[in-house]
Amino acid sequence: MNLSPASELSLQELSTLFSRSFADYFVQVPDSPCLFDARVRSEHISLVDSRVAREGSEAVGLILIARRGRVSRIAAMGIIPAYRNRKLGGAMLGPLVEEARARGDTRMLLEVIEQNIPAVKLYERMGFQRVRRLVGFAGTPAPEPASPLKEVEPAECTRLLPEGLPWQLAPSTVAGLALPARAFRLGPAVAVLGDTSAPTLALSAIAVEPAARDQEADTRLLRAIAAAHPGNPLAVSAIVPEGLCERFFLQASLVWSALSQLEMTYVPD
Repeated sequence: MNLSPASELSLQELSTLFSRSFADYFVQVPDSPCLFDARVRSEHISLVDSRVAREGSEAVGLILIARRGRVSRIAAMGIIPAYRNRKLGGAMLGPLVEEARARGDTRMLLEVIEQNIPAVKLYERMGFQRVRRLVGFAGTPAPEPASPLKEVEPAECTRLLPEGLPWQLAPSTVAGLALPARAFRLGPAVAVLGDTSAPTLALSAIAVEPAARDQEADTRLLRAIAAAHPGNPLAVSAIVPEGLCERFFLQASLVWSALSQLEMTYVPD
């Protein structure tokens, strides 16, 4: 097996390989160059530092590496079904860890689905330590018509988000979201949604002005969104730190998602 920069492939080729590498996975990964490009941009994925794994001339796997400052993140690592169970995961990951050390990164992060036991064990063997559990939610809030939602820029939400959030929920990621993602304000609360034309509304972030917290402004915003999109369920990916705001989501008539994630970190010697 050899590794080559992902930047050598076209966006379409990378999107197809990304989808194939996660075939039969816990969550569906569509072959969509637009969605792949949006992920690259918002999560600060470096295609120069990301790697395509090859057996001979065949692309058999993909590792996406995101970078911010002196912290890097394994944004995704997958292998196409025909090449799984050949111990390629460690062979793919090891050189990327060494590259992070060589360029002076102080930390390397990743998130892994907790129910994916073989992947969790692989990362632990490679020296990654568990940091916290990340959870998700789904459901349909009780619709409550309100004053018209005001469309705003995602930056209005990012300035209200706290420090120390996981990579996909961090202000830098939310600020990088572009259409079809859209942000809406209702009073002191701001939410960022994915494609509002999709059957399920993906909630990327929600935040409230400090002076109005604990006044259910966020709940009113969710219910106003439900009223504006009748019949469309709402989904929050498993990127929310356990213990942060589950009470809010549960009170808004959402329920726990079946899958959770572990945030893990590696600190080079």
